[in-house]
Formats: sequence, structure tokens, C-alpha cells
Amino acid sequence: MTRAPEPAGPEEVLHDSERTRVVRVHLAGGRGTVIRKQPLGPRAANRLRHELAALRKLDGVAGTPRLAPGGDADAGVLTFVDTPACTLAALPTPWAVAPLLDLAYGLAGSLAAVHRHGLVHRDVNPANILVPVVGHRPEPRHQPILIDFELATAFAEDRFADVEEQSLAGTLPYLAPEQSGRTGRPVDHRADLYALGATLYELATGAPPFGRGTDPLRLVHDHLARVPVPPDQVNPAIPARLSDLIVRLLCKEPERRYQSGEGLAYDLERLRDAYARGEDADFALGERDFAMRLAPPAKLVGRDVPRATLRGLFAEAVTGSRGVALVTGPPGVGKTVLIDRLRPVVAKAGGRFVTGKFDQYRRDLGADAVLQAFCALGAQLLAEPDQQVARLRERLLAALGPNAALAAAVLPPFAALLGVPPEEATDDPRRVTRIRQIALDLLRTVASRARPVVIVVDDLQWAGPAAFGFLDAVLDEQNLPGVLVLGAFREEEVDVAHPLTAV
Repeated sequence: MTRAPEPAGPEEVLHDSERTRVVRVHLAGGRGTVIRKQPLGPRAANRLRHELAALRKLDGVAGTPRLAPGGDADAGVLTFVDTPACTLAALPTPWAVAPLLDLAYGLAGSLAAVHRHGLVHRDVNPANILVPVVGHRPEPRHQPILIDFELATAFAEDRFADVEEQSLAGTLPYLAPEQSGRTGRPVDHRADLYALGATLYELATGAPPFGRGTDPLRLVHDHLARVPVPPDQVNPAIPARLSDLIVRLLCKEPERRYQSGEGLAYDLERLRDAYARGEDADFALGERDFAMRLAPPAKLVGRDVPRATLRGLFAEAVTGSRGVALVTGPPGVGKTVLIDRLRPVVAKAGGRFVTGKFDQYRRDLGADAVLQAFCALGAQLLAEPDQQVARLRERLLAALGPNAALAAAVLPPFAALLGVPPEEATDDPRRVTRIRQIALDLLRTVASRARPVVIVVDDLQWAGPAAFGFLDAVLDEQNLPGVLVLGAFREEEVDVAHPLTAV
């Protein structure tokens, strides 16, 4: 039975944004304080229920928030026990080695406990870490608290999701490569360990491995392709073995990082003890680091030739010599996984990779893979810096002309990008032709040899006439440099009468 919430007194605002409001509430009658968190904006109720479910799963786990008795989550607010603490982001950097090792050891233990309970946090960063305060001073030796489980998922829930679908779930300077949606790899607990590595890098050097205020696409590219400068080269006070440990956490490939929080905590404890004794830590990292569970191999086996073919197609598309290619095979053979391996190649070239998937049992617009892909493209463009969006808006409006209002009607992200009111639905017989022309004009404006665009439409065997019309239009178009459309389909479901045969 849920108790009634405590009568509230004065409030102290701790955090206020478009997504979340966090306040410290002084309870009436001097009965102490609690922290209340209210999700705001789109899907606020769903986000609250999601975080509440995660916190209940972690009930009693050290290093995680404690829900207050009689919490009033039903009123759209989460209520937490208040403990004296400050966020890691509020403290100056770089840190001295001893407190850095203390905090790192505590955080490794907290993450290990979260992962043992089957959850991946997905947004480890200094703003989501509380450092206990003792006597008005931060005390890194005490157990830090990992907060904000809005994005947390169970291990099996986040196999893969596109950037545009999740709006880059996580915080960019601390984002694991696989969380960018551009590697085709699943997101598991090792993404949290990468984010912890980026956090420790900032504490050791004064800045995250690839900076804070950089262009978002540049940050994503850096996480995918750049190797960070070792911390001990930035700050000579950092011991070499600690620097090696942080670099190991920041490996691009999850299988080369630490595989568990327990293995990381073991090495940090040895480092901390050696540093306290004034000795060099001379041991191999990862001696007690073991995978939490068996995982399928991250590499494709026996696909070198198809992968090389896809890379060749992309290289040709950049020059404008090829526009459409099809990938076929029986169900479960790995068509989608094979195509996903092109993501890092596209990202390294500074391009955009978007996908859509047809549904066997749906024929509405939401199930049109081509429209899905273009909406995803629009969402990626909206994530650009404001000045670039403004320049792109002018170019798109000039290219689309009188079709801009129709583009805003059929592609919601482009309504925000173009800034024009959507065209009202009519029985215009030219509507399908106009939409096809819009697609070509958008690609011609957005894609280039310097910024190529790869569009993937999956399960083409269930596509409708509009999709095949789009493929025909791209094939017939002579001036689309930087565009590659990849279609995947099940060959046994396409007979001589199927429209795809003509394509």
C-alpha cells in the first residue's frame, strides 16, 4: 500500500531543463529533506515509469539512488532519499592521483553491481555521478552514487538502434562508439565502461578525451576513429599504469576493453595500494577480468568478399558512378548485419547512414522504409549546429521550391528543418510524382562527394509501388554524386511477377 507523500515545504532547485526538473524539498515540521525529480517534455510519463522500474530492480544496491518511502511516482514525480553530495561535474579538474584512484575504485564497484543486476546505464558521465560530501567537503573514499537511470536498459533490450531513433542516447563527450548507432554492434555493459573511461580521462587531464564543445558529428567521428592521447602525456603526474588502464577502457572495440566492472575494480585496488605505498604498479592489466557472459563474435566470419564489394560500391557512389545495389539471401543469413558493417566506413568518410524496414503486415506510411529512412536523415540534419541548419534550410528551400510544403507534410523532421507549414492533403494526381521529385531534390542538396549519404531499405520483398518508383528514379538519375541506396530482400519471395524483378 502506497503511503501519502510527505507535506512539502520550501524547494531548492538543483537542476532545471526542458527534460527534467530536480528540486530539494524541505519537509514540513523540520523532518528533513528529500530529492524530487520530475521528467518533462515528450514521453515524460514513459520515462518516469522506465526509471522507476530500473530503480526498483536496483533496490538496496550500493552506489545507486534510494527511493524515499511513500514516493509519489504516480503524480509524475520520483522522490529520493537525500544524502549530502555534489555532482562530479561541479568539482574542478584535474584531480590529484590519490582521490582519483579512490573515486575510480568506487565507481567500478557501483557499475559492477548495476551490471550484475542485468542493467546497462548508458549515460555514465560526471553530471550523473554524485560524490558524497562530509563536513562540506567532497569525500572520494566514500561510495559514489550513480544517478539518472532514464536510459537504462536490460542487456537484451538494446541490440541496435539508429542514431535518429534514440537522438544519440547518452552524452556525446562520453559516448561509446557502439552507442552512436554507426558501428552495427550491440550496446552492452561495456559501453558503460567506455563512458567511465572517458570520465576518468577528464578527471586525470582536465577535459574529456575528445573535448566538449566540438561539432556533434566531429565528436562521433572521433569516438569512432581517433585514438586519444594517453593521459600521462597530457598530465605527467598520472602514473603510467593508471594511464594504460584508462586507455584500455577507451578502446574502440568492446572486446578489447575491460569486460567487467569486477575486473576493473581489482586492478584499481592494486593501483591504489601501490600508489599509497609509493611503489610502481608493475603488473599486467586484466589478470582477473573475465567476461560476464558468453557473447557471439563481433566479427563477421567468411564475409570478406561481400564486405569488400560493399566498400567498393560505396567508393563508386561517392564519385557518382553508381546509385543502387541489392543484397539478397534467405532469412537469417545475415544481410542486415553485413550491411551494418558499412556504417563505420561511411562515418569515417564524414557521411550519413540511414535505414528503413518494410513490414509484412503493414501498408501505412509509418511502415514505408523509404519514408523512414528520409525521416531519419532529417533528424540527423536537425542535430547539426544551428548555423549549419540555417544555411541548409536556405539551400533546401531553393531546391524544393513549391514542393517544400509537401515535403513538410510527408516528412515531419523536414517540417521543422524547412520552417514552412505542411501542405494540406488533397487528391492531386501528381502527388506521388512530386514526392519522388522531393526525394531526389533532397538527396541532390544534402549528399555530396564530401558528405555522402547511404540509404538502406530492408525487406524489399514487402515493399509497395512507391518504393520501387523511388529505386527507378535513383537508377535513372544521372546527377546524384555521393548517394548509395542499398536494398535487402529475400530472394525466394521474389518471383518473375514481383515488381522487384523489373528493378
